[in-house]
Amino acid sequence: MTALDDAIDQLRRHRGISRVGDPEIVEDGGWLVEIDIPVELPSRARAEGISATGVKAIETCTLAFNRWPLRAPRPYLRPDFPRDLPHINPHRGGSPVPPCVFEGSLDELLHRLGLDAVIDQIIDWLGKAASGTLIELSQGWEPTRRDFCPSTVEFRAERLIAATPGDGTVLKTSASYMTVGDGVYCRVLPDLKPQPNVTFTQELRGKPERQFGSGVFPAFIARAAAADGQFPVIGQYQPDTVVDLPTLLDLTAALGIDRTALETALSDYYRASVIGLQNYRDWKKGLMALVVLVVRRPARLVGSEGRDVEVLPYVVRYNIDPTSAFNFTSDVHAAFHSHTVSPELLARTSGLPHDVTQAKTVLIGCGSLGSKIGMHLARAGIGQQTFVDNEVMSPHNFARHALLEDESTLVPYKAEQMRVALGRLSHVDAKAYDLDAVDLFSSNEKFSEVVPADAALIIETTASLQVLIAASVSAGLTASPVRLARAALFGQGRCTVLMLEAEGRKARVDDITAFLFELCRWFPDLRAGMAGTSSDPRRIFVGDNCRSLTTPMADALISRSASMVAMQAQKWISEGKPPSGQLCVGVGDPSNIGSSWNVFEAGETTVLDIPDDGGWQIRVLAHTAHAIDEDACRWGRLETGGALVGRVSYEARTITIAGMVAAPPDSVRSEAAFILGTQGLAQTLTEAHAASVGHLMFVGTWHSHPMGGNHSGVDKDTLRKIATDGRGLPAVSLVWTPQGLICAVDRW
Repeated sequence: MTALDDAIDQLRRHRGISRVGDPEIVEDGGWLVEIDIPVELPSRARAEGISATGVKAIETCTLAFNRWPLRAPRPYLRPDFPRDLPHINPHRGGSPVPPCVFEGSLDELLHRLGLDAVIDQIIDWLGKAASGTLIELSQGWEPTRRDFCPSTVEFRAERLIAATPGDGTVLKTSASYMTVGDGVYCRVLPDLKPQPNVTFTQELRGKPERQFGSGVFPAFIARAAAADGQFPVIGQYQPDTVVDLPTLLDLTAALGIDRTALETALSDYYRASVIGLQNYRDWKKGLMALVVLVVRRPARLVGSEGRDVEVLPYVVRYNIDPTSAFNFTSDVHAAFHSHTVSPELLARTSGLPHDVTQAKTVLIGCGSLGSKIGMHLARAGIGQQTFVDNEVMSPHNFARHALLEDESTLVPYKAEQMRVALGRLSHVDAKAYDLDAVDLFSSNEKFSEVVPADAALIIETTASLQVLIAASVSAGLTASPVRLARAALFGQGRCTVLMLEAEGRKARVDDITAFLFELCRWFPDLRAGMAGTSSDPRRIFVGDNCRSLTTPMADALISRSASMVAMQAQKWISEGKPPSGQLCVGVGDPSNIGSSWNVFEAGETTVLDIPDDGGWQIRVLAHTAHAIDEDACRWGRLETGGALVGRVSYEARTITIAGMVAAPPDSVRSEAAFILGTQGLAQTLTEAHAASVGHLMFVGTWHSHPMGGNHSGVDKDTLRKIATDGRGLPAVSLVWTPQGLICAVDRW
């Protein structure tokens, strides 16, 4: 039994079909099979056997099987089937009517759900056609179908509509084209300025067996004249039976457009082309033109975000008589309209709201990771980006960079090349600064110049500790309402980290970085991901900025990380940012291609400005302050305490307290004092240092004063001893009181 026999057998078993005819072979090697479908008519139409819309109680549908079973059969209805309905594909008048029964590919529907699903769609379509419910105006106006068109025309609909004259005259402008099979791919030039003298050109290109033509031809754009500032509304579906110039002009008139004006414009163009140029015999692909009819509809177009004006493009091909240029025939076919790339189109295609096209972002660092993040955002419609990077492109960068080598881009700086790349995506407001990130954060003047006050986000991707310190203490950033996010790769790309500062910098990037390494103490998988294959803490940062040749890392690995970072950044930009700080961590599984992500909240950091030892700022992370408070309250009137681990930054004069080490078992608690024990303490601190991948170290101690009060003489002596043992490192003594934390710093 053949595949067609299987299909016919399946059709005969379908309950919605009353008759299946014998297959009829056609010239192209396919088959035609007639099926009769009983249609559920509205009750008031059943007696007459035909609905008010012209659908009969039994409709014969012809299924055209071609390349079966790879392609689904195409349905055709009787030639006199009513054509003033939505969801009907273009066709020649008097020929069978091709309904559009499925929003999508019938081929995909066939292979997903089978032949029965295709038939179900036809039956459903006929039932809705009979009841007049193929579409409701409340849902919008169904645009004229363009499902099987050989040509594609690219232009920005809103701009073309705005440029079309309102007095009924025809706009003649220019379009570039390239022949593709029986059709063309053409692009209307975006300025849409009137070009009355544009002439047809054609150059043959490609190999003889795959030769195509390219050049320029005119685009004729017309709409009905406005009356009292209002364009007429055409609220009836017109059958798209355009096949030549006469039928095109008939449709033009039916849409209220000046038929004579369009006919004259096309006639003048033909005469000027074949008589004035006298080279028409060289146009192997024929003389062509584009016509776009602009029509106002009674409701917004489905899928066009409130626009109630439809654009109908057609490609005109003149077949010139080789014996006489005055004689010709014409072929006209409907063309598929493709929007020119624009921020709005990119956002809509990405499923993001239109508002994201107005969002401003600043991307600091345009290396492998940064460039990919920037391009992901740009392709999502977020194109008002400012790029900051003072590095130039090197040959090895192209192994992992989002951009390809482009000899036409003479400027070597990465930031400028990113700006040029965004321009190709229609983002004309992108900016570039050849500027060091440290200088940006260190200079209030430069920061104000580069970072717009209404920017949605700053994304820093340098993976530089120097930049981290500069951003942490930046006065310009502190005074700005714009929040900073920092993205970095660790462990040779195995671990991806994205940090977002809290509102008002209540949790800064240096706080969240310390929090990250504190989490490594408690999550072995995170610790392994951060360390990667290196046992040297210095390698955790060095090289992972994707610039160093000493850190081999596949482009696909960086792309995986960049896509996740970009997705979260898009979410913050389009949906809003949480008030608290955020730490997003993705750890790849070395045994497979996946990665697992977790999001941690970074609460408000407690900040203590201490004048001791020349002045230090002590920053107690929220989870540590909470743990200290809980432990102090648990012991009540007894003083308690423990050791502290954190990070010391001499450059910023900052000590970040990221975590605690519990008091050893030989510690002494009493109402008068707390004595920190020593049993196993050194080993525990060493383990904490190692578990934090070498980032955190012992920075001092804490204890409680349940009755309040400042550091006692004993406390200060203890601090001095710890500082002496620290060999020059500053030491912290943190005291918990019911009124809050107090702190002292000493160094010997």
